[in-house]
Amino acid sequence: MIGDRIRRKRLAAAMSLQDLAEMLGSSGIRLSKAALSNYETNKTVPNAKTLWALAKAFNVSMEYFVQNQNMSIALVGYRKQAGLSATRHDRILAIIQDEIEKRIEIEEILGIERRVELPEQKTISAPEDVEQIAAAARDVWGLGDQPVSSVSALLEENGWYVISSPNEEGFDGLSGLVKPNNRPFAVSRGGISIDRMRLNLLHEVGHAYLVGAEEKLTEKAAFRFASAVLFPKAKVYDEVGHDRSSFGLDELVLLKKKYGLSIQAMAFRFRDLGIISQSYFALIFTYMNQKGFKVKEPGSEEPTFQEEPMAFKAQVYRAASEGLISEQDIARFLPEHTVRIEGSSLGSSADIKRLLSLPKEEREKVLEAAASAAVGDYESSEINLGETVDDVTEYS
Repeated sequence: MIGDRIRRKRLAAAMSLQDLAEMLGSSGIRLSKAALSNYETNKTVPNAKTLWALAKAFNVSMEYFVQNQNMSIALVGYRKQAGLSATRHDRILAIIQDEIEKRIEIEEILGIERRVELPEQKTISAPEDVEQIAAAARDVWGLGDQPVSSVSALLEENGWYVISSPNEEGFDGLSGLVKPNNRPFAVSRGGISIDRMRLNLLHEVGHAYLVGAEEKLTEKAAFRFASAVLFPKAKVYDEVGHDRSSFGLDELVLLKKKYGLSIQAMAFRFRDLGIISQSYFALIFTYMNQKGFKVKEPGSEEPTFQEEPMAFKAQVYRAASEGLISEQDIARFLPEHTVRIEGSSLGSSADIKRLLSLPKEEREKVLEAAASAAVGDYESSEINLGETVDDVTEYS
């Protein structure tokens, strides 16, 4: 519904109702917070001029608000801390929903249909059960005994949507399925170290492979799954042996650069595999804390792994190269993209197809709003949306 999509875009932009009211006011659309709230709860429907102003404010097309989208997401794993507020939680989910919708849209434009065979989620009784599950996953992914060069690329090659979320304190990552086509997705908090991002993504993927009798066991198992995929048990024993009483920092940094696993995660790995004692495990963390390495580990200055999700971006540029989307579409899909052509342009064939696919009533609403905006553009060198719209009188 229109209201749901207005709310999602507002949350994704980290705007309050007051922020949005002020932004619209600067464009000549005078609305109260109550009026905007009524839109978002679908109690009232914005008129064409208001809808056009909202589209401008959120940098989306008019059809974004009226297109029918039966997509929903079902969460499988979600790690957040108690300090994460409901508002920030809703913002993260809104951003993720938008990112998934964009990925579905570009695949439809390119005619890409992909079915992903989901793993069988196994119930575990102890964290040790994870080693076999992780080994089986590596076999399916064709990794052999080599380090994972890019977790993002590995997941994308296997049909996962991979998303980097804003760097929100209190949020680590989540995973789930896109309904109704059951495409899996994994999200990691952005703006963090590469080794932590790799662990985050595989931790979330782990939730699709296993579940414990209780939440605490499930989380421990997912963490161990991630570490076991990045640093398989056989390779751990090959690299460090079966029994150690000490490690040097240089050795750990070298292993970190080779396998893309943090020193702290490796300490857990060595303890879980019985290579080091609990007391030496505690000593490692005492040392890391004293040196300030718990915040920024050595070896993180020169990352040797590329973890930026690339599949979606490549698909957008492919669609642009084939003339299926416009330069403005690229900027809509990829906000970081710089639009090379100033001013408006004719819609791409994809725009026209999507417009024609809308029901007649919704299509006429889009065209009416576009016509109103065009008149305003003609009458002024700046965007002019006509007379001020008041939320009390606009429906009278």
